[in-house]
Amino acid sequence: MQIFLSAFDDIPDPRASNARHDLGELLVIAFVAVLCGSASCAEMAAFGRAKESFFRSFLKLKHAIPSHDTFSEVFRMIDPKALDAAFGKVLADVTALLRDGDVIAVDG
Repeated sequence: MQIFLSAFDDIPDPRASNARHDLGELLVIAFVAVLCGSASCAEMAAFGRAKESFFRSFLKLKHAIPSHDTFSEVFRMIDPKALDAAFGKVLADVTALLRDGDVIAVDG
């Protein structure tokens, strides 16, 4: 998951300096939630709460899992081009780790 966190570090945080949740951590939760079928901010928050112990194994989560309102606010404000570039970096980094014939099973 460090690949995701390091890629998301380059995304400018559009929120005020007193934002409670780390932007990189929020984006990791959102990304994993979407990979697992979440289709809305409410579902991302519910997924995060359901898998909180998993996320705590590699994220600090100083203020727990963000609410659906927080996910919604961030995705309304975030620079879509910066987010797209970060996802491109993640894909490039993951691809670089693969050997010929390797498969990534995203469905478990």
